[in-house]
Amino acid sequence: MYPLRSILVLLLFFFALNVVGELVTGPLMGDAIPAWKIAAVSLISALGASYQLSRRGLKPGDVFKYFRRTYLVPGLELERLYPALLEKFPPREFKVDLSSDHQEIRIRRKANWRSFGEVLSLKIVDSHLQLWIRPKYYIDVFDQGQAYESLLQLEQVLNTESYEA
Repeated sequence: MYPLRSILVLLLFFFALNVVGELVTGPLMGDAIPAWKIAAVSLISALGASYQLSRRGLKPGDVFKYFRRTYLVPGLELERLYPALLEKFPPREFKVDLSSDHQEIRIRRKANWRSFGEVLSLKIVDSHLQLWIRPKYYIDVFDQGQAYESLLQLEQVLNTESYEA
């Protein structure tokens, strides 16, 4: 079921992208593209993209940069989590900041060839750790799974810290 759902999500995305592209460029070029051609290009694009993602072990949702998770970690303090995050997220790729009131940690990934960067924000609210991941620039909504990799790294740190508590 998963591969079919992934292909359908990508097919819908590429179909919408191709329709919008044809609505913009069709009148400029003075020609009309038949619907079957848009559907065929969309299908080929969706199959190609899902194959590339599956080779890397990613799902279509993993390339989007927006994640929001809530974790129940009783007794976790951000001051104690901060050194572990500095260890896991190297300074050449990330900038890790603890707010002055020790209520929030922000992790910023620097731009590289795969992504323009993202911002991870951690905050404790009522013994729940809330995590938000968003792109550094709002127009940048896709990456090659880097936001998801950051999420997995953060979950490893949280699992390690929760066992040590």
